[in-house]
This record gives sequence, C-alpha cells and structure tokens, in this order.
Amino acid sequence: MGLLSRAYWTLAAAGAAYVLALLALTHPSTQRAATYAHLVNPTYWQNLSDVENFGFLRGQVQPFTVKTPDDQTIYCWHVLPLHLYKTSETSPRTQQPVVEDYSVASRRPNLRLLLEDQNAVLVIFFHGNAGHLASAHRGPTYQNFLSLSTPERPIHVIGFDYRGFGLSTGSPTEEGVTLDAITLLSHLTGHDMPFSVTDSTNAALQSLKTTNNTISPDRIVLVGQSMGTFVSTATYHAWTAQLQRPAPRALVLFAGFTSLTKLLDTYSIKGLTPPLLSPLIAWPYAQTWFLSRIHDKWDTQSRLVELVRAPDIPLDLTIMHARDDWEIMWGNGRGNWEAILDAVGEKDIYTEKVKTGELSWSKLRWDGGGEAGTKVVKWELMERGGHNRLTTSEQGKLAVWGAIEGWKDSQAVD
Repeated sequence: MGLLSRAYWTLAAAGAAYVLALLALTHPSTQRAATYAHLVNPTYWQNLSDVENFGFLRGQVQPFTVKTPDDQTIYCWHVLPLHLYKTSETSPRTQQPVVEDYSVASRRPNLRLLLEDQNAVLVIFFHGNAGHLASAHRGPTYQNFLSLSTPERPIHVIGFDYRGFGLSTGSPTEEGVTLDAITLLSHLTGHDMPFSVTDSTNAALQSLKTTNNTISPDRIVLVGQSMGTFVSTATYHAWTAQLQRPAPRALVLFAGFTSLTKLLDTYSIKGLTPPLLSPLIAWPYAQTWFLSRIHDKWDTQSRLVELVRAPDIPLDLTIMHARDDWEIMWGNGRGNWEAILDAVGEKDIYTEKVKTGELSWSKLRWDGGGEAGTKVVKWELMERGGHNRLTTSEQGKLAVWGAIEGWKDSQAVD
C-alpha cells in the first residue's frame, strides 16, 4: 500500500470515527456524560470525610445533605472561616465530620454560627464539570473566599455536588441540577420546597411565604465557575423570575459562556484540540442538525437578559474571564456582557471603565425601575488566569469582595 493510499485510509477512518462520535453524542445519556463529565468521580478513591486531606482543619468543614422533591440526596460542605474556628466557644475542632441531614446539621455549632449571625455573609460556590466539590482548585477556592472574612463581617462558604457528582445521587439534567440548587437555597432560607423550576402552573412556584426563615437571601452571594456559571445563573433566574422570591445579594460568574449550543462553536478540550464542531464548517446544515439535538441548552445569555430587563428583580452581577483561557475563550463571557449592553439600551446609565495592572473592567449602573432599585453589572477581563485559576487569584477574591460590599476601589482610564 502506497503512502498516499495509507494517508487516505487514515483520514477516512478518522473522519468516520468523528462522525460516529457525534452521532453517539446525540443520545441523551451519552451527551450528558460528555457535558457534565460526572462519571469522572474521584470519590471512588478519595474520602470526602477526610477534610484534612483537602487542606482543611478537622471540624472546619460540616458535611450535610439535602433531599430534593424528586428524592435525590445532595451532598454539601459548609466551611467555617478560620477566625471563627479558632474562637468559637463550642470548639468545632472537636467535631467528627459526620454527614447529617440539614435538619440536624443546622443545629450543630458550625452552621449555627452562620444562621444566627445577622452580619454573616454566605458564598455558595457552583463548581464546574467533572470531579467533586473538593477536587483540584475547588478547595483552594473556598480558602480564597474565606480569607475575606473578618470578625465584623464573617464570610462562610458552602460548596455542593450536583446530582450524579461526588456523593450526590441521581444523574444530571438541566432542570434537575437547577432543582438541586433551589433545594439548597430553600433549606437555608426556610422557603417552601417547589416540585419543579420550569412548570409555571405548579402551585408550589407561587409559594412566597417562608417558614422558619434562617438566613435572608440578601446575605447570600452565588458564585459560579465554568459549568457552574450556567447553574448559578439558572438558579438566580428560577429563584427570582419563576419562584418570585427575594433576590440573592449578588451573582458572580467566572469563565462562563452564553449557552451550551453557542459554546460548541469555540470549545476546545483543555485548549489542546480545535473547536469540536470545526470539522463541520463546510457543512453548516450538519452543524445545525447536531446543535438541534442538544438536550440541555443552558441558555445563560437569555436568562441574564431577562434578569436585566425585569423591573422588579434586583441584580448585582459580575462577569470575569481571563484572556488566556483556551478552554472557554474569553469572547464567550464578553458575549454575555454585550447582550446585556443591548438589553439596557438607551437608559440613563452610569458607566465606568477601569484598568489596574493586568485587570481591566467596565461597570454599568442604572435604575432598574419598579422594586428592583439600582442594578449593577460589571465585566472584568484578566490578562492571565487561564480557565481554573481565576477563583483562586487575588483578582477573583476582589470580585467576590466587590459583590459582598457593593463597591470597588478603582483607577479610572483616560
């Protein structure tokens, strides 16, 4: 067989394998396994109860679970700031890391330090795909945010695994994962549990009264990274626009994107491959056919635009991306910012552009009308940070601090 013949058959085999892989990805279970990568589960060899193995002190982490209306068990961590760990009279360091239902865990010393302190702020972290709530950079992310805590303004962190991830049961879907987060928020704030986050005819969606409200939503900041940006955005949207509940304090999105279907136009696996659909550039109908079979759309951009336009929903939103993110290109995050600019339109807005070191950012502030009051949206672009380092960086910490405090020091750009 000649060289040209071997090259031909090699390319033909590669093309056939690519087509077969795309066809396999149109099946819901295969597609979701690739999207969420939840089957990459280190809990088979890592013990999440051994919190010291992940860089935390014994008793600093309180594991707990919440039960969703569709009977899935969601595994969570509450992480205590170090100064409270050291000074607590209840000595949490003596606690064994026993996993308990939230109804029991909320009566334990660690969670009581959060729930009973009206000055405390809670950061809920929505992680990306694959692994579990303590994998890779996630533990250092919690520690980075906890370093903002002071005795006057304690900051606590809760991380959790979506259904099918880590020790949580079930399999992920767009509605199911959103329901997991709504379940966690409902337990923390004392709201009634909805049975769905999409069926507007469900009477539970109109349940506005709280029972035994323990922490006000305006003391909760939602922070998402990568895949977690579409979960946190969907959660904020479902909580406010659909459930009509009081808005969380702020929403911070690191390395996000506009929608799953649009992401596939530019997505590269760890920055090592061409965009996944680039071989189909010459066949746009094939691209359209494949994208029409994406089951979980995760349309973050549409949800953000609706939140921006809603006259009765407060919004403090930060979008941050790194220029050297080769996995989810920074234009994806910028796309959300530009859609928001279009949605705001010709309103009487305050704008500010800032550059300080390797961080540049723009901010919009305007009167949302109705009961929303002032809305604030910030776009921040880092020169460096890659895909996973933003949340552990000082700039990422500053973004969360700005969301908590509602302001930032800045240096104006000429």
